[in-house]
Amino acid sequence: MSPNLSMFSSSVKKATQALFLVAPLMLLSACLPEEKEDDDVTETSISALNGFWNGGFEQTETLRVLIYNNNIYGLDADQALFGSVKSPASEELEITLTAYPFAYQDSVNFEYISDRNSTNYSINGLLANETLIVGDYETSNREYGSLQLTNDLSFNSPSSLSSLTGEWTTADIQLNITQNGKFLGVNNGVENDCSFEGEIKLINASQSLLSLTINRKNCDGFNGNSTGYAAINADGELEFYSKMGSSLLFMTFTAPASSNNTTAPEEETPAEQVP
Repeated sequence: MSPNLSMFSSSVKKATQALFLVAPLMLLSACLPEEKEDDDVTETSISALNGFWNGGFEQTETLRVLIYNNNIYGLDADQALFGSVKSPASEELEITLTAYPFAYQDSVNFEYISDRNSTNYSINGLLANETLIVGDYETSNREYGSLQLTNDLSFNSPSSLSSLTGEWTTADIQLNITQNGKFLGVNNGVENDCSFEGEIKLINASQSLLSLTINRKNCDGFNGNSTGYAAINADGELEFYSKMGSSLLFMTFTAPASSNNTTAPEEETPAEQVP
């Protein structure tokens, strides 16, 4: 046998032996379970945030926040906010918010509409315990500070359409809601022709949050169709949260005089969730 042929035969033999050694290792590796990110922890953290939170920036107490399925609606003393939250690790929060000044503000009737101008907030947060969020923030205007929010524990209160039935009011607005969740509201203020109608639907009878569709016309801003959420808060008032493009709407109504909002939940069909 020639030297070249002998060397080639030896190389083939070594390669074959190496293949027999590596193949079982490859098969064993294929059988091992893949490492996965701790999705359960993240999902649990996000779920724990669902609810209504009060607090503010820089130790103020002017901010009201709804967090639901990663989305955030916020109403502060001089601005409206919308954004999202994610939890990269257990108890850690990354919150992004866009803050809009008010284009329309009627504190007498508890009606607030956001403007198009905006400031962005990047918040590094921590779910310190089940009812407390703390964090520090930086804005697109290079402002820095702190944030603190406390859960008001009203989210897990039962809800029903029957508990909404009646006439809810502000100083000038009358909002009538049927037992099926249909509603019509009018502003009876001087030189104000604003009216709105829509429907409230049940999401989960064991939680206070309900879905909202609303159409407004002839109002001082926020006219047209939008979706959002409604809920009876810890004070027995009815709150509306809605978004249309980059515009936000917040409204609050006083309960009907004859209602204490303690009607037991009925068997109702849950609505589809909205962003």
